[in-house]
Amino acid sequence: MRVPDGFRGWPMASTITRLLSRGRLVLALAFLLLVAYPAHATPGFARQTGVACEACHTVFPELTPFGRLFKLNGYVFSNVRQIQDIGVNRETTLALAEAAPLSLQLQASNTTLAKTIPDEAAADVSQRNATQFPQALSLFYTGKIADNLGAFLQLTWSPATNSVGIDNSDLRFADHGAFPSVGVPDFIYGITLNNNPTSQDVWNSTPAWGYPFITTIAGIPTLAKTQIDGTLAQTSAGLGGYLWLFNHFYVEFDGYRSAQTGTTNSVTGNVGPLDSTANNRINGVAPYWRVAWEQDWQRNSLSFGTFGLRDVTHPTGIGEHGPANTFTDLALDAQYQYIGDNHIVSFYATWIHERQELNTANGTAANATDYLNTVRLTGSYFYNRKFGGSIQLFSTTGTTDTGLYAAKPIVGSASGSPDTQGAIFELDYLPWLNTKLGVQYTAFHKFNGATSNYDGFGRNASDNNTLFIFVWTAF
Repeated sequence: MRVPDGFRGWPMASTITRLLSRGRLVLALAFLLLVAYPAHATPGFARQTGVACEACHTVFPELTPFGRLFKLNGYVFSNVRQIQDIGVNRETTLALAEAAPLSLQLQASNTTLAKTIPDEAAADVSQRNATQFPQALSLFYTGKIADNLGAFLQLTWSPATNSVGIDNSDLRFADHGAFPSVGVPDFIYGITLNNNPTSQDVWNSTPAWGYPFITTIAGIPTLAKTQIDGTLAQTSAGLGGYLWLFNHFYVEFDGYRSAQTGTTNSVTGNVGPLDSTANNRINGVAPYWRVAWEQDWQRNSLSFGTFGLRDVTHPTGIGEHGPANTFTDLALDAQYQYIGDNHIVSFYATWIHERQELNTANGTAANATDYLNTVRLTGSYFYNRKFGGSIQLFSTTGTTDTGLYAAKPIVGSASGSPDTQGAIFELDYLPWLNTKLGVQYTAFHKFNGATSNYDGFGRNASDNNTLFIFVWTAF
């Protein structure tokens, strides 16, 4: 027996080869769990690999170095029996698992705001509390499709809007190559097709899989966030390629196009991006880039890198050849992990700078050029993967623009400023590796430009402080 192709070049490959050559498959799998390299996990991945969740995760959904390699290799590593077919030229033409790697995810929650949101109706029916059971229910296909081809596909039902839609999804092809003549004995190359910039990333310091890993959908949205920070999530499709070199260096380039659904064109009667009422519709292709370096030693892992996006988008109601806004996002990130037998420590740092070149012809923006800066600093600790918690300091600051950030009750800004700062505190208990019970509290120091009376109608930043209690399980 030999090391699966997807893990050639892994630092522990030679040890695993010796174990497999002696036929000790059980011992080899146990070794994978015990080494210092103990992907977004689902039970489908665990069923496919035969490896417990802790091999790929510290505490889900944070990835370990091993989990990052599993994702980079296309989700294809498998320890279950395959249904295979061999062609006339002895090439594999079919490689299906006997059971599809399917799983379900359930999230339930209760949200309490510090102060009730006023209702415009004559009879005020507003309330401070919102209980959601479920908050979301997801069906996953996560794992191998064929040799070198795998997927993370998520279909989510949201009861709040009574809608079913494609959530973060990633289809990827991956293989290995080598250039020994130039000192590269093994590297991973791959192609990814996904629907959210950064959802294909393997570090938890980027937005799609970054902290907070779960949030309330009953809170009050802040005025501004950058394009790369989820604005294009599930409304775009990106195709790109990546390389993992020297077991340290990662580089990726993608192009994103709009993939709007659910908007009906009044002439054709069809849904899709043909209708100019679609918001944030990309003009042409938006390039995305990612460069990162990771260093692993003993039980430690440290990474740092940069990523970014440049997209030209049309505001709501503007045709394809009408006015457009240009957003250029440049980000820096870093992540540190210590993965011990009993103690797990993680730190994340993210900084995103966005330059906005705005077309003021439609009266939406007051300035021709605006800026946004987002900073997140997060630390977490878990004991025995059962008890732990996280603290995050967050800040978004930007240019005052009374057109973009107008005064209005609750969600507006009296000063025309997007500035929002605060902290998130979270305590978690995991009775099992696939179930998390959590209490999360978000405290705002500043909201939409001010500490007090930020909207001009008497609401203070602290009125939006939120207590969020949740259950999150996958099976």
